[in-house]
Amino acid sequence: MTIDIPEDVALQLEELAKRNDVEVGELLCDLLERYDEERAAKQKRRATGADFARNAKAAGLSSPHPVDTSERSREILNTEFADYLKRRAN
Repeated sequence: MTIDIPEDVALQLEELAKRNDVEVGELLCDLLERYDEERAAKQKRRATGADFARNAKAAGLSSPHPVDTSERSREILNTEFADYLKRRAN
């Protein structure tokens, strides 16, 4: 597929790709992804589980191992919820 863009824009894309050590196609994919994310944020949509997972992964908060929170829900409620309520009461 060929896309006709102004030469100055093509040169900017090539320079930016070179500075980031990526191909122009990869750069465009990244730019489009960022554009979509910013546009979605402007529409103030509700965050999905996938959004939370992506943000946690980006922030280094994800676990390298699969975690089944529902399997541990009773344990979490019994050990952590009481402490939370105590802190809230104080």
